Amino acid sequence: MLGKLVKNEIKASAHTMSFIYIAALVTIGIMLLAYLVDVMWLSALATLALMFIALISLVVTFIGIIVNFSKTLYGPQGYLSFTLPVSSRALLASKAIVAFFWMIISYVISLALLVGVYMYATSMVGEDNIEMIKMLIQMFSSLPSEAAIRQYLILLAFTFFIQIAFLVAELFFSITFANTRILQKLGGFAPIVVFFVIFIIGQVCNFLLTSHVPIIVSPTDNGLTLGFTQSMLDAGNFSMGISGYLFQLVATIGLFVATEWLMEHKVNIK
Repeated sequence: MLGKLVKNEIKASAHTMSFIYIAALVTIGIMLLAYLVDVMWLSALATLALMFIALISLVVTFIGIIVNFSKTLYGPQGYLSFTLPVSSRALLASKAIVAFFWMIISYVISLALLVGVYMYATSMVGEDNIEMIKMLIQMFSSLPSEAAIRQYLILLAFTFFIQIAFLVAELFFSITFANTRILQKLGGFAPIVVFFVIFIIGQVCNFLLTSHVPIIVSPTDNGLTLGFTQSMLDAGNFSMGISGYLFQLVATIGLFVATEWLMEHKVNIK
């Protein structure tokens, strides 16, 4: 059943989310065509438009996730969603998976567009690109072993996924909590208030943990090792503090559990 819910969620949200990606493809086509026919003003305009699309795609995805979650669970479609023969956990999980999916795609596409614009602006083989490539190669070659490089990249990807999951969990909890009877009197401001309260608490906890519970991952000849130091200044190059990410992982799980409980017991559907 979860698979069917995820499939339906992707279909329902694809129209809104894919619009920005279609716009990006059309803009890329215009930019390349202008480059081939040597129309510099059109090429420059398309390049600026592509940069704007790269930045706005994240905002569009963010808003799309909020609107879809709020409308399908606590808006006009809420009664239909909650009368489906599925648990609140399955409903929440399907929406979280799809939201995570669209956020990943938007981040990857935005990064690819910005890198592509940079490469295009420097004529693909410019000296700046060559120097940048050399710098990246030199940076990763300073890692002590191939195992360290591989594990470090996996760790970077994992921390990136945790941050996205934490953001989705904050959004879903804020919207759900705002639809309980106690907060509905605040109207449309309730989700915003709840989100910023959670965000500030999360940042404070993150700072305190990073400062007082330093857990450092450092690359060695045998891969990554876990250590404890009083300061990141005591750690070596490429060392990463992970206590904040561990907190975000635990907080993400807690927020999803709390959201499911609110959906089961406290939500007041309009």
